[in-house]
Amino acid sequence: MKIRLTKNLDPFRAGALAHLDEFVGQQIYAQTASPIAMLRARKLAEAKRVLAGEGGAPMLKAEARAKGVRVAALAASVVEKATAGAETLATIEARRQATQAAIRSAPHPAAIEAALEEFLNG
Repeated sequence: MKIRLTKNLDPFRAGALAHLDEFVGQQIYAQTASPIAMLRARKLAEAKRVLAGEGGAPMLKAEARAKGVRVAALAASVVEKATAGAETLATIEARRQATQAAIRSAPHPAAIEAALEEFLNG
């Protein structure tokens, strides 16, 4: 850890907050913005339609046929996985917000670095 003497912590805070957001963005990309995430979102929409009795689920029907399972069972599984994924994202976001608060209230550069390191290694 480097010792820094400064009265203006704003640049350190800004850098730490940017690093935090970049790291979190990389963590959640696969679950929110990747091509696979888009596919999962479409499957989730189909699963909700199936479970609501509305039908119109070509992707799920094809997958269920390929796996030899019922469409309704596959739909329930898709919703369950999506719920678990949402809980994971909520946990990451709660940790990010707590780390942001710690960085913003840190009294010195070492505390800023410690807050960021705790998130990155936690």
